Amino acid sequence: MLSIESQARVALDVRCFYRKSMNVPLSEIASLFCPSGVSPRMLNHAARLLLLAAAFALTSCASSGGVARKDTSRTFTTVVVDAGHGGKDAGAHRRYGPPEKVVTLDVAQRLNRKLRESQFRTVMTRTSDVFVPLDQRVAIGNRQENSIFVSVHFNDAPRRRIHGFETYYASPYARRLAQRIQRELLTLPGARDRGVRTANFRVVRNAVYPSVLVECGFLSNRKEAAQARSAAYREMLADKIAKAIVEERYGPGVYNAPPQPVAPPFQPTLGGGPVGTGRSR
Repeated sequence: MLSIESQARVALDVRCFYRKSMNVPLSEIASLFCPSGVSPRMLNHAARLLLLAAAFALTSCASSGGVARKDTSRTFTTVVVDAGHGGKDAGAHRRYGPPEKVVTLDVAQRLNRKLRESQFRTVMTRTSDVFVPLDQRVAIGNRQENSIFVSVHFNDAPRRRIHGFETYYASPYARRLAQRIQRELLTLPGARDRGVRTANFRVVRNAVYPSVLVECGFLSNRKEAAQARSAAYREMLADKIAKAIVEERYGPGVYNAPPQPVAPPFQPTLGGGPVGTGRSR
């Protein structure tokens, strides 16, 4: 979404376009769409509306990026698994919880394994603690034919009592997948539903194939931060997301969780770190 300042610049560009290329006052253009005998005041008002409509059209095109989206929600054979943040971008980080970049990678790796065991081809945007720019993540996803894109994140809020799951999408083709993932996450004990919503996050906005971003709880909430530190809980998060993906493709009742391996050692940097958030989507 363009800022108010950017939208104002676009509106100014529209005005300049009409004046320079057509050399016709906007009020005269408005008169073409109005009945004869309309007062000059009404013509000026109509001209303003035309200007706003043109500005809105341009900002809409700019915000969507002109992506030609494809519906692979019922045919996909590849899942692009995106572990949010990484490297210099730690994401959310609180004193009593692990950095977001660490737990997103862990959940993403578990999800990747489960999807491979369910016979999907998978591609990960990162497999280690490295920084991958958002546009590069989108490009990785868009290069995979007949795929979907699932981005794993944890949330942050200024008030510690805020908690729950959120799932985001932009393409209408991703709505059903987002809803299914949210429903599965809500089967976890104590889960709170914060909704399935559309969003302007770059990894969902610029995706060709169905793309969702999953917020797996708030690291700013003490309880959910403690859960994120648990390998068993991260395994459950990955299992719920995997089940939703498999059943979105093949239908309800298809997914069988494979035996859980021994949890790998988890050594996040805990305590003493900066309190804050670095939100990039």
